[in-house]
Formats: sequence, C-alpha cells, structure tokens
Amino acid sequence: MNSNVEVNVTGIHAREGEPTEKVESTHIGSFKLLADGSRVVEYDSDMDTGHESMKVHNRVLIAPGGNTMEIVRSGATSSRLAFGDDMEYDTEYVTPYGSMKMKVRTNSFDFNVGINEEEMKVVTEYDLEIDGQVISSSMVVLDIKNTEAG
Repeated sequence: MNSNVEVNVTGIHAREGEPTEKVESTHIGSFKLLADGSRVVEYDSDMDTGHESMKVHNRVLIAPGGNTMEIVRSGATSSRLAFGDDMEYDTEYVTPYGSMKMKVRTNSFDFNVGINEEEMKVVTEYDLEIDGQVISSSMVVLDIKNTEAG
C-alpha cells in the first residue's frame, strides 16, 4: 500500500433509552508500515460540537500481527482508546469543557488485510464505561484503501 489512503469510518453507538446512532465519515490520510510490522494510519477530522466545528488529528496504530489497535485523538479533544479481544483499557477523555475517566471493554476485534495490503479493515465492538456503568455499546469499522492503483 502506498502512503496515501482513504479512511472510511463507521461508528454505531447504542445508549440506553436513546435511538441507535450511526455516524459515517470519509477522510484522506497517510499510511506507514513500520519496520516491526506495525501499521500506522493518520488522518484529520472535524468534530461538530453543536455550535462549532473543531479539528481533531487521529492516529491509528495496529500492532504487528493485527491483534490490537490503538486510536489516539489529539487537538480540540484528546483521547487514547485501545482495542483487542477481551481487552479492558482505562483512559481519559479530555475536552475543552473538562475531562472524564472511562474504561473501554472490547467484546470483539477483527483485523483483515487484502491482497498486497491494498485494503485493510478493522471491526471492533466495545462497551464504554464510566464509574462502572456502561454508557454506550459501540461498533467501529475502519475501511482503509489505497488511493492509487497498485
């Protein structure tokens, strides 16, 4: 895969007492295969706060072997989320309005690479907890595709 990629992100979030929310976005980003076999995808996105749009930089690190993934967001908000089969990860979500401690509990994690690494897909299902209470059950799908013919 070359360094220019299209990143399609689909997030599905279910919160008790609310309709399921599906958010889809497409971004142009960069891809690097590191010497240790880790894959790094980076892209910028806009986050709508309801009254303004804020820039956020996203860095996705997929471990060698594809058994875990870390998403680091920085900018207007910052967070570090880690996913892997049956993994629990304590984190802090920082916004301009304050921060909160959360736990990410991964229920399933799947990483697939296409022929010649021209495409990659990550699907993870997880629960987000605050103070031991599940505030959302979510699924995130990352489809990463080469933007140039191989």
